[in-house]
Amino acid sequence: MKIVFAGTPTFSAFHLDLLIKSENEVAAVLTQPDRKSGRGNKINVSPVKALAQENQILVLQPKSLKNNTDVIDQLKDIEPELILVVAYGLILPKEFINLPKFGCINVHASLLPRWRGAAPIERTLIEGDAEGGVTYMKMNEGLDTGPIMKLLPCSIESEENSESLEKKYQNLSEKNLLKFLEDISSKKVAEIPQDSSKANYAEKIERQETEILWEFESAELIERKIRALFPKYGSFTFLGNKRVKILNSSLEVAPKELSPGKIYTSSEDHLYVGCLDRKCLRVQRLQIEGKLPVGAKDFIKGNKEKIVQVKKFSSYLEK
Repeated sequence: MKIVFAGTPTFSAFHLDLLIKSENEVAAVLTQPDRKSGRGNKINVSPVKALAQENQILVLQPKSLKNNTDVIDQLKDIEPELILVVAYGLILPKEFINLPKFGCINVHASLLPRWRGAAPIERTLIEGDAEGGVTYMKMNEGLDTGPIMKLLPCSIESEENSESLEKKYQNLSEKNLLKFLEDISSKKVAEIPQDSSKANYAEKIERQETEILWEFESAELIERKIRALFPKYGSFTFLGNKRVKILNSSLEVAPKELSPGKIYTSSEDHLYVGCLDRKCLRVQRLQIEGKLPVGAKDFIKGNKEKIVQVKKFSSYLEK
């Protein structure tokens, strides 16, 4: 099939790579505009653009698709049979959705109708879902509301983070996507309407959500949040006036009673933090601002005086 691909991050690029290595023709790629970031405002291209350029594929980077006749005309000239959308980040208007022969198919990182929206992987983990998966969906004008064409479920392990769950989802597509596209071209795929009464929404992750609130959030929620926000965002707290990202932790029995945020370092250089209801997290990996990530032992060694002086992690609300 002649396919136009629309996507932006690494998860999208994985799916684009599957198409490039298949017998399908990737006629063009839609991806978000280049953005400046980091020190020196360096221009960064999306993983999808980088891969498309490596393979001499036409790249289109509109800021918006609404009333964008230039891009529509380009796509009409290409005459794609299908547009495959994977975490593109822009809303597709009706004229785009109706353009290809087989429509627009969205690869969505949840089992719809659960977790429609922008951050399905993170919300799945924050809420402690035992099952997740990928949905191949026929797009309409709503937000992830189109009919389901294929569901690919998988279990979620207790130590799963966003990085490992994303890899699981990539493996599901590696095994299923190309056969699914063959079935689409042969008109062998049924469309099943979603039950919108069972829908909920994966709102995008806001910066304030990434802070750990020791005095208000349960130990279980904090542990899930740390996993859900790694590695893209990182959950953070403060040691004095220094911001610290907690990258890995586990629920453990406290060696002594600790108030929320209170730090205890054991003789084995284990780092424990008190939580609500006399519960506790053992923190394995951290990153203090301006430094590289380290294990608990090195963190304790490098911040011994500060830990003795401050005695606890705190939130911005406590300052």
